[in-house]
Amino acid sequence: MLETTPTKATPTKAGVAETVTSTIAAVMAARDLDPGGIEPPARLSETLGLRSLDLAQIVPTLEGDLNIDPFQTIPITSIRTVGDLTDAYLVSLGLSDRALPGTQDMEAEMAAAKARRRR
Repeated sequence: MLETTPTKATPTKAGVAETVTSTIAAVMAARDLDPGGIEPPARLSETLGLRSLDLAQIVPTLEGDLNIDPFQTIPITSIRTVGDLTDAYLVSLGLSDRALPGTQDMEAEMAAAKARRRR
């Protein structure tokens, strides 16, 4: 009998949102922060009280759970809210075509840098 490695189910928008929310909640709980305000418009630092070290824990966890690194193409500095973080994964997974704040600027900067290298 062949043994197979279980594959992850194809992610859905709701599943991605739940994964992001539960990951943020776990980090907040570890810091004794109230996870009650985790909603798409909630600002990660100002509203939820997360620090950059918390994000450094959240992002690799999400990358492992969702099997994708959206920050190869999306600047992490454009992520301000729970919704931004969720959308970064949705866009990278092809589940949304929403443009994230900062991505247009990054594309322009990358094009300009490429043009400078050609000179």
